[in-house]
Amino acid sequence: MCRVDATVNTSSTSSVHFEVWMPDEWYGRSLTVGNSGFAGCIDYTNLDYGAAMHFASIGTDAGHDGPTSNSFYENPEVTEDFVHRSLHVATVLGKQIIATYYGTNISNAYYIGCSTGGRQAHTMASRYPFDFNGIVGGSPATDSNRLCSYQGLAGRWVGAPFASDSPKFITASRWSAISQEIFCQCDALDGLIDGIIAEPDDCNPDFSSLACDASANATSCLTDAQLKVVHQIYSPLVGLKGETLFPRFDPGAEASDAWQALFSGDLNTYTEGYFQNMYYTDKYHNFDNFSLADLYYAEIMDPFGISSYIGGLAVFKEQGGKYLAYHGRADPLINSGASKALYKRLASTMGLDPVAMDRFYRLFLVPGMGHCGGGVAGAPSLIGNAGLDTVGLNVSTHNVLLAIVDWVEAGNAPEVIVGLTEDGTERDNCRYGTTGSWREGAWTCS
Repeated sequence: MCRVDATVNTSSTSSVHFEVWMPDEWYGRSLTVGNSGFAGCIDYTNLDYGAAMHFASIGTDAGHDGPTSNSFYENPEVTEDFVHRSLHVATVLGKQIIATYYGTNISNAYYIGCSTGGRQAHTMASRYPFDFNGIVGGSPATDSNRLCSYQGLAGRWVGAPFASDSPKFITASRWSAISQEIFCQCDALDGLIDGIIAEPDDCNPDFSSLACDASANATSCLTDAQLKVVHQIYSPLVGLKGETLFPRFDPGAEASDAWQALFSGDLNTYTEGYFQNMYYTDKYHNFDNFSLADLYYAEIMDPFGISSYIGGLAVFKEQGGKYLAYHGRADPLINSGASKALYKRLASTMGLDPVAMDRFYRLFLVPGMGHCGGGVAGAPSLIGNAGLDTVGLNVSTHNVLLAIVDWVEAGNAPEVIVGLTEDGTERDNCRYGTTGSWREGAWTCS
């Protein structure tokens, strides 16, 4: 394998570091890999994955060094690199390096990413629609201004940053009782009691049985203040005018201590980083009174279009691009309803019905899967989305990377993505518009 390490200036105060890995046995394709969190590091796991699958692979640090948001502080050029520019620059130059090395042009260009990489996927398709023929984007951090605001507000609901002194804080034992009650009421809705809620949107749990009274267990029952918080958590975030700002936390996503991602009592890292270094440029900003007012301010600022809503994907669609999206239904960091909302927004913006959307954009929802992988026991989350360790079976029916190649190059649009559990059990992950249910001893999408 040939490995190229390069740095290119994007302005007088910013630069992008990227690498290109070119395997000895190359099938004519390129693969650009996205980032996670605040980026600041090249994703070597997915570079290795791409090269092992015979893609010439490109990865970047997104324009800064180190996995924090500190580099954004009073440096708009670095911020712009993070939002969109770095990935485009690395892709364009990486393709030129690949073509020069192999002495022939790339046949098709692909992209894969999750979380921040999922936001980058949408951003690239909308801003740079000719960079890629096929895109895989998971658990996208799109609608970023509302997302990081929601994450901060979620912490405030349970008393952050002074949770230990708050009557609203929910302890681990109480979360265990909450999760047990959710699964007691909703696990069977899909036809099988297996510790996985296939469609959380069908689950509307009643927590009144957990209310504290004279006979209740004091370590697991919920006070009136805590019951109000739980209702808030499992309801959509609503704005001052009654508008829905962000989808609710999915019932079931709290399982196996995953509630700690947002409700540990600490201020969310992403809220703190974005607001201190990007929105307010105030490293000593006080979050004691963080509220909807901060969300609205972030929306007004929307630095370099980080919200990712700069229009539809009409040009990407017209040039033949294909987009495979996925999201875990037990994602404790980015609520899976955000991917449904993005799908609906795209369809509305582009004036497309489900049949027309299916021709270029398909969303797959993975029951029990956590943030970009893993999740609850028995989740069919091995779908080849984030490195060799996430590959169950290396065929297009079971692997999202191979599925997008098959869609682009052979016209075979995926109807389901078959996921594997850790013990090798297979389960169909359904396309949005259909729902999985257990019928006559098998999972079906209908």
